Amino acid sequence: MKVWAYIHPQLNTFCCALLPEAVPKGVEAIEFDVESIDDIIYDGIRIRLKTEAEKLAEEKQRKLDELKRYVATLLSQTDFVVIKISEAETLGDTETAEQFRQKYATQLQQRHAIRQWNEQMKQAIRDAKTLEELMSIEIRYG
Repeated sequence: MKVWAYIHPQLNTFCCALLPEAVPKGVEAIEFDVESIDDIIYDGIRIRLKTEAEKLAEEKQRKLDELKRYVATLLSQTDFVVIKISEAETLGDTETAEQFRQKYATQLQQRHAIRQWNEQMKQAIRDAKTLEELMSIEIRYG
């Protein structure tokens, strides 16, 4: 898509227009042909296209955020187990806490497995060298 990028003279902000006539009169705009308007940035010195390294870093952060939300959702299903154990321990009732640990051993093991998987996924995301490699990482447990 064609995009015209410029610094708005009154607002002194970076702007992009999808039509050349949307650029304010008398303002010099730079024309770009991009896949996404997000590929254009103002780095404080000039308007330019993002580098592949910048795109990769942004996508890694997006993927890490997605993973964090997903894992939080998975763990939230068994948060009640941790809360019960913690409450018993806070009250000094170690016997009840131990009973809960035994009763919910499967859920606690599942939480541990989810956390291990989470660490492996974070490492895979951080280690990705290209956007293609990063996009091939699917965030799905089990």
